Amino acid sequence: MTLFKDMTAGQPIYALMKGEEMKYAEGSIVSVGMQRMEMPQANGMQMPSMRTVVDVTYQIDGKNYTDAVEITASVFPTNKPGVLTLVATEKEAVVKELHATLRSSENYLKDSEKEIPRQRKRVADCKSLIAQLDTEYKEKQQTEERFAKLEETQRMQDGKLDRILALLNNK
Repeated sequence: MTLFKDMTAGQPIYALMKGEEMKYAEGSIVSVGMQRMEMPQANGMQMPSMRTVVDVTYQIDGKNYTDAVEITASVFPTNKPGVLTLVATEKEAVVKELHATLRSSENYLKDSEKEIPRQRKRVADCKSLIAQLDTEYKEKQQTEERFAKLEETQRMQDGKLDRILALLNNK
């Protein structure tokens, strides 16, 4: 496994952009800086710990980006290209991330499909209870139902007229 700290200018890197659309790109190392100590930003009550990093400048799609990367990293996430991007020294890391993302998305869809009928029933129950308790809402619902019935009746009449005209034109 190649670490970013051991890379040199011109070596290839691999990037998976996980925006609205998934995109894969290959880029290259522009430069790798000297090792240095960095104090990450404190988040909450935890005391941040020092970490040893190198500044890695890399190019993706013709644009240069620089990130502070831990010296033990062969993969790191960044938002610098405008979307969450996984940058890796080896293509296998991108493939592994794609498999993980696929599993996650498939599980999400399976869970959502199970949840949809329950949520539809909940929506119907809420509308029914609101109609019982809120007279203004009930009147509005009844008016919408009447309009829907009128529109359906109009569509049926239009269909009958079309059939009658078609029969008359064929004679």
